[in-house]
Amino acid sequence: MEGRRSWDGVPLGESHSPPQSVPGRRTPLGAVGLGGFYMQGGQPPPPPQHCYPSDENQPEPGTSYGQRPLNESKSKQKMRQGKNVRLNINARERRRMHDLNDALDELRGVIPYAHSPSVRKLSKIATLLLAKNYILMQASALEELRRLVAYLQSTATAAGIVAPPGFDLTGFPAAAKLLQGPVPGPPPPPEPPS
Repeated sequence: MEGRRSWDGVPLGESHSPPQSVPGRRTPLGAVGLGGFYMQGGQPPPPPQHCYPSDENQPEPGTSYGQRPLNESKSKQKMRQGKNVRLNINARERRRMHDLNDALDELRGVIPYAHSPSVRKLSKIATLLLAKNYILMQASALEELRRLVAYLQSTATAAGIVAPPGFDLTGFPAAAKLLQGPVPGPPPPPEPPS
């Protein structure tokens, strides 16, 4: 069994994950280059140092390597090189698809829909459409709350109604944030409970 290798060339039983990888994720999210190619540690993957056994690597019956014409060996070498390139492309695409499926599974875990075992898993497009609609619904609900808080403050001020001490809307951090409106940039870190 010694010498056997997995599909990506790593000897079986050895791990080749980067030290900062997330459990369950095949490729760290930060390892994606601008061109969409996956690179471990910002470096392109090294070329494979092994050949995959196939019929083209075996000599034809009744001949030896010394009896082959020069152009035939070049042709075989080009075929082998093309096969290695194709295998590398396929492996990269397989990793991309696994990472996409992992991300969609994580998205399915946070959007509200029936999660019971009897319910089928949402398709990719259904997951994306449901997530889009959920985000739009949440934005609409926040806008409605913002209008409600503004209306309550304006009617209380116009009617001259004074809220009891300690019951002012500005005392509620959530209401104050709703009145401010959307803030550009990243959200501030949550305040520690007191």
